[in-house]
Amino acid sequence: MNRQNNFGLVIFSGLCLLGAVATFTLELALYSQAFAVLPTGLTLGGVPVGGLTEAAAREELLTVYSTPLELRYLDNVILLDPAVVGFQVNTAVMLPEASQFRTREGFWQGFWSFLWLKSGETYDVPLKATYSPDRLRAFLEEIAARYDHPGSAAQPDLGSLGFTPGALGHTLDVESAARAIEVRLRSPADRVVSLTIAEQTSLRPTMTTLADLIQASVGQFEFKGVLSLYLYDLNNGQELAFDLAQGERITGPVAFSGMSTIKIPIMVSFFARFDLPLSEEQDLLLRRMIDESQNTSTDFVLRTIGRGDGLDGARLVTADMQVLGLPNTYISGLLDVLGAVLTPLITPANSRTDLTTQPDPFNQTTADDLGNVMVMIYQCSKGGGALMAAFPGKFTPDECRLMIELLTKNEVGPILVTGGTPGGVVAHKHGWDRDPLTNLADAAIAFTPGGDYALTVYAHNADTFNFEDANRMIIAVSRGIYNFFNPEGR
Repeated sequence: MNRQNNFGLVIFSGLCLLGAVATFTLELALYSQAFAVLPTGLTLGGVPVGGLTEAAAREELLTVYSTPLELRYLDNVILLDPAVVGFQVNTAVMLPEASQFRTREGFWQGFWSFLWLKSGETYDVPLKATYSPDRLRAFLEEIAARYDHPGSAAQPDLGSLGFTPGALGHTLDVESAARAIEVRLRSPADRVVSLTIAEQTSLRPTMTTLADLIQASVGQFEFKGVLSLYLYDLNNGQELAFDLAQGERITGPVAFSGMSTIKIPIMVSFFARFDLPLSEEQDLLLRRMIDESQNTSTDFVLRTIGRGDGLDGARLVTADMQVLGLPNTYISGLLDVLGAVLTPLITPANSRTDLTTQPDPFNQTTADDLGNVMVMIYQCSKGGGALMAAFPGKFTPDECRLMIELLTKNEVGPILVTGGTPGGVVAHKHGWDRDPLTNLADAAIAFTPGGDYALTVYAHNADTFNFEDANRMIIAVSRGIYNFFNPEGR
């Protein structure tokens, strides 16, 4: 009986061993099949490829990343085939990295994990792909050409001395769109791009549009002389240099008599040599020179600059303007002393042979030059600019603010730029010929709700001016400029 039991136990044990061997062989066969494909938990560039052969994984990867992107331009849908922009997935680099992940655990260690039903690691092989930015930009520019509807610019309105609003529009932001598409080209799931559209709800007039308004405004007065204008936006640095002769635009610079506007460079040269606080006598001379435009006081200021020699003072003023890069501005004598003059200077502006305004040979400037002086004074009042750079340690913001205050006290009028700036404060110095009246000018800094700007206007007529007509013309020009900065009449 015991012998039969032992024999049965042996048979049972043998069967168990055979079953274990069979099970092991089966599991080994199953694992060998699994080892031949990519492991569960593996993704290529975010695309699940577990359980696939390398060939099938490559096909799946390329299929996903060749899916067209859906671009949305407002209500329009545009499909972008990645091949159009040269998008290519570098499978030659990605698949070997996936294979390394599969084999790095080793066959038998992996088999052990397989037997014990251990879950495998998750691993993503980062996408390796390239595309052509130039081809993408060209594609986007084609879209822009097809779907953009740029708004029209504001147009000059001579009746109101302002501008009619531009039409509404929209344009594609190509740079932003390119960045968004690059991200989606590299995404396996999110293939939709809402393109960035710049809505143009209100197009402001440009400096070019303003120039058109100025020309039309001057033409309304049938002005046949020479007019030069310089405008500088003190907020963003945009400028407009504008010259007319016989109603047609010409290229500057044009030399004009400096008249009383030359007193601004004289004031600048004074403050380059004298510090605050001013003596009572200095303060009085400056105020009479600017507020009352007294030539006698101006000559005393020149003598002060020249340490007793007015002609030397005139030389120093001219030299200072040269240092500031203003070659067309000079004074070669005193204003109120007959015969107290130096040799006239030759400048680029007065050397032109195609036209002349018959400028005073001893006192000249251009709209550009004096406009730049006004800009420099303004920038100095803010603690920077060319005055401080050209004359280190010679100017302070307080001195430049005092210059602006002196110019603001010039309350003759309202005429010229002041008359055309109804909602602002104007610091300016005007000038004109006494008899006959053939030249008229104003140099100003305008402080307005819509922005600050420097403006100089010079006008010459070969025949005698009617002051009221010339004044109305310059008021109209300056009003158009004021409306440019203050489109809602602020």
